[in-house]
Amino acid sequence: MASSLIFQTEVRDIIPKNVLIKLNILPVGIKHEKLCLIARRPLTNDALLELKDITGFEDYELQLVGEDVLDEYIDQFISGKVFVTQFKKSA
Repeated sequence: MASSLIFQTEVRDIIPKNVLIKLNILPVGIKHEKLCLIARRPLTNDALLELKDITGFEDYELQLVGEDVLDEYIDQFISGKVFVTQFKKSA
């Protein structure tokens, strides 16, 4: 798994877990009024509209990652491990 991604705690609860899984996305952070996401593939217009309704963000920065990488990050994101690990590293 790529260990170079740093997830901002501010995005931990911005998208419901069922939507993360349905759209195969994860929020990574917020940069310059854009919600930064990782995903397996580009998002459809319907997905973008759904995200806008949920998050209020109109602009996104999307980084595509491999299926195995996203699956691992989704598991760690939902369990909160991705945030705990980062906190311990910076402490």
